[in-house]
Amino acid sequence: MKKLFLYLFLVTRLISSTEYTGAVGVTNINLPAGSSASASYTFLSTAYNQDPAYSGTIDAINGASLTLADFSLADYDDHELTQSPHLLRVVDGNADGNADLSSTVNGMIFPVIGHVGDVVTINATSSEISTYLALYDGVEIIQANTLESLFGAGDDFVGLSGKPSSGDNILVWDSVGWKVYFHYNNKWQTFGTRSDQKATIIYPDEGMIYVRRSDALTLSFSGYIPNAVQSYLPPPDHKFLMSNPFPVAMTLSELIDTSSNWESSNTVIDADQILVWTGSAWGIYFYNGSDWINSLTGEIDDKSIEAGASFMILRSQSLGVSEGYNKIDLPD
Repeated sequence: MKKLFLYLFLVTRLISSTEYTGAVGVTNINLPAGSSASASYTFLSTAYNQDPAYSGTIDAINGASLTLADFSLADYDDHELTQSPHLLRVVDGNADGNADLSSTVNGMIFPVIGHVGDVVTINATSSEISTYLALYDGVEIIQANTLESLFGAGDDFVGLSGKPSSGDNILVWDSVGWKVYFHYNNKWQTFGTRSDQKATIIYPDEGMIYVRRSDALTLSFSGYIPNAVQSYLPPPDHKFLMSNPFPVAMTLSELIDTSSNWESSNTVIDADQILVWTGSAWGIYFYNGSDWINSLTGEIDDKSIEAGASFMILRSQSLGVSEGYNKIDLPD
């Protein structure tokens, strides 16, 4: 059961000579009690961005290195943006006047991997640069949500520390399987490395599963509510654990654009599928070309995904679908 406390008030702040106005909210998520023998599983999403460190425009593009207008006014030392994870987000895409394209690129994000002066380098391919970025686009630099910022680390960890079989786990889908994170020996860990994982980024479109092995716990996520989020669509025959990226309940028709790059069918086996965990089994939904269908009942069911929740996308084997992104807008 999730409780939503959404304080939709306007916050205005001067950042790098530009004015940023956004809504702020808080979502409380109740995790059921569990134990080592019988853990509880809660499908989570964060639904918030951090306070923008910069808001401005792109003055020049040189490969993946972008010159940002008046970025020096944000008062960051060289390389400071890479000392903790930061993202560049498109908020007013293709300001060259292509209105059709700008409606599709807003909400796209890229990790920042370098920063000197007014030049910020992002982790993006040349194809992504040409598709999603153009001169004079409006962009923001935001601090990324991480395991540490969402759940704490060290003495501030809010869950149950311990080995993966006895402590709480965070599960994230990494395209081929579940990546398991656990807080043990005073730091975030995962299998295959001893390095601290506290800076692991949880992207706005990325869902998580919280595996609880102790008493009931309430998590609180807060921050700025984005106006648009680009959600990843995996290639054929692949999966992705997708978030509801906003702190309000959203129906499948609001979360998934079925007009393109989505396989519709009158039979569930031939369609792209949405899997929603019920607590004991998967509820499976598919789009038949006109309506969302509950595969168990066969009835029309535009399933509502709660605030703070996540769900699985399971792509069909159809050659008519491809890897890409699905833009989701905050409901009016």
